[in-house]
Amino acid sequence: MQKKRYAVVGMGSRGLGMFARPLATDLSATADLVAVFDTNPLRMASCVSRLPRPVPMYADFGKMLREAKPDAVIVATRDATHAEYVVRALEAGKRAFSEKPLCTTAAMCRQIVAAARKSGAVCMTTHNARYDAAMTAIRSVIASGRVGRVFQMQFAETLDRLHGADYFRRWHRRKANSGGLQLQKSSHHFDLLNWWAGSKPKTVRAQGGLVFYGKNGRFRGKRCRGCRHAAKCDFYADFFANEEYRRMYLEAESADGYFRDGCVWDMEIDIEDQLHAHIAYENGIQVDYSLVAYSPIESLRVAVEGTKGRLEHSTIYDTGWCVGGNRLPGVENVGGETQRLFIPGQGIEEVPIARGEGEHGGADPQLRRDFFARSWDEPPNERMASLDQAVQAVLIGAAVNKSLAAGGRPIEVQKLLVRG
Repeated sequence: MQKKRYAVVGMGSRGLGMFARPLATDLSATADLVAVFDTNPLRMASCVSRLPRPVPMYADFGKMLREAKPDAVIVATRDATHAEYVVRALEAGKRAFSEKPLCTTAAMCRQIVAAARKSGAVCMTTHNARYDAAMTAIRSVIASGRVGRVFQMQFAETLDRLHGADYFRRWHRRKANSGGLQLQKSSHHFDLLNWWAGSKPKTVRAQGGLVFYGKNGRFRGKRCRGCRHAAKCDFYADFFANEEYRRMYLEAESADGYFRDGCVWDMEIDIEDQLHAHIAYENGIQVDYSLVAYSPIESLRVAVEGTKGRLEHSTIYDTGWCVGGNRLPGVENVGGETQRLFIPGQGIEEVPIARGEGEHGGADPQLRRDFFARSWDEPPNERMASLDQAVQAVLIGAAVNKSLAAGGRPIEVQKLLVRG
């Protein structure tokens, strides 16, 4: 198989760890990392210094395309800028891979779809939750017919005061950057629900708000570093004790003014920290979805109700890997996951979950092998999210935003592809 030439756009933690470094090491037999791009030259240089060999660095996207001549562009910038680089890559005839979400608005979806149709170039999104062993098991059980015809699903995630709080420190906390957690975080979940349902979302109605972080704090600073409230703040986090963060973010601040450790009580925060949505699918499946970003514990609960039975999944996570002091004492003793089938007349069956090695429970390495170690002539497998599937996940998030702005009014999802 001929090697493909890749350029990585956006050199933050994800751009480096998920894409650039694996392309230059584990995937070097099939991939050639020929360029990286970032608007912050200091952070880009810091990331490139962690690669096994020097890679050309660019601050001009057009120049990168002309000089480096990549076959494909991998976009891992701030979510609201994905569409710009994806469209430009497609217009140049390059294959485009976007980190999830594909983009943050319905209008951006329309731009990307139009560019892909005009150019004929392929666009895919790295929805790595499809590669999670437990989520794949749910898909397999549904596809097997063990629960019968599915009528209803429930999906509830709680983010704790370590991992959840982190979204309110970084660029994600402004809706203009991320579209809110309903795009940045929940696009994972909406893609899974679409995948499991085997249908397109018809209507969405939503409620939510900012009830814990931001304006709800009793005191606030601008950032954790040097904050006069550090001694009394439960959310104080010293990110820069970590050498990689120090070099990648602290030393790069002077180039663009962005800092990694923003105050979770900052008044500029305008995203929701709790969400609830009802999703109705074209095939009749009804979904209740909820997300909380300030829980004491990180968890995921899924239930699938069908004519033949019920499938339940439950996970409690230990987020001790996050920076900060809000780790729940004793969580290491209750963490873990279970998945069970409840079949009338038969009983209860444990569903085995085969975890892999690597980031996100082995999901990221598997995704990279499918996307970057296979011939482009091979048809994609069902876990590789197509452009249409990635668009559908974004449309639910966009519909949630539209419904929130309209006081919970139901939104017809597919009409968003025609008008905003």
